[in-house]
Amino acid sequence: MRCRPYHFSIGVMNLSLRSRCRTFVDEFLSLYQPYRRPTPGPDSIDVEIKARHRFCWHRGPYTLHSDGGQDFQVEHSYEVLPHLEWFINWQIIHNRHDYVQLHASSLEVDGRALILPGNPGRGKSTLTAGLLARGWSYLCDEFALIEPDTLTIQPFPRALCMKEASFPVVDRLGLTIHRKTPYQKATKGRVGFLNPLDIRANVVGQPSRVRWVVFPEYIPGATPTLEPMTRSQGAYELARQCFNFPAVEGLALQTLTAVARNADCYRLVSGDIKKTCDLLDDLTGGSC
Repeated sequence: MRCRPYHFSIGVMNLSLRSRCRTFVDEFLSLYQPYRRPTPGPDSIDVEIKARHRFCWHRGPYTLHSDGGQDFQVEHSYEVLPHLEWFINWQIIHNRHDYVQLHASSLEVDGRALILPGNPGRGKSTLTAGLLARGWSYLCDEFALIEPDTLTIQPFPRALCMKEASFPVVDRLGLTIHRKTPYQKATKGRVGFLNPLDIRANVVGQPSRVRWVVFPEYIPGATPTLEPMTRSQGAYELARQCFNFPAVEGLALQTLTAVARNADCYRLVSGDIKKTCDLLDDLTGGSC
């Protein structure tokens, strides 16, 4: 008999999670309890955490399983939560083609959205944390989910997965890594989670159209600078960061061209977090 599921609506994403390993359920609940709901939402993503040893949660391996038949395995308990987050993202990428999905952090200020597209290692999550500490509103640190009909970015306020190298920056921002629990995630190494709801209760932003597209690159010690891009360059680079481009190619091209046409596009050299956030505050008309 399968164990009972826990249902969540995290912004526009619905999830049903089940596991006989109560520890893993409790870890997920510690981040997402406010998003629980009594019944599954529409298009719910179903994920189960399985352990080889039913009554011994601390002995792996552990399997992340979806009803679509995809499985992913990790060996240690401290790898489960970050890979569960990754596994949920993977399910979204392959199943939610009602959105054009960008690999980008997304934030909102005064009803206007800023997106920070880019590959891993560009400093998106740290920069997002810096802007949240200044009062910006949060949409997501992994996705910019664009609704094609309205061109609005929809909120998916997942916890921010921070690399260990960013922990001191988070501390200087006056923010706290959730529970200070050590986790391990593949090539990222040691990671921790920053729960946006720990920053303030009303941190989650509203669906917003994109006003600024900023492609960041973190260079330690660099003076932060913004370099304008043409809108055609912006649209091209956005297409390169589209998670589900092969599945929705025509729709993605149309949507991303429209997004770039209505936004200001820049390349950002990111250095000191305070100076970089100052630069983005100036760009958007001042801090919140």
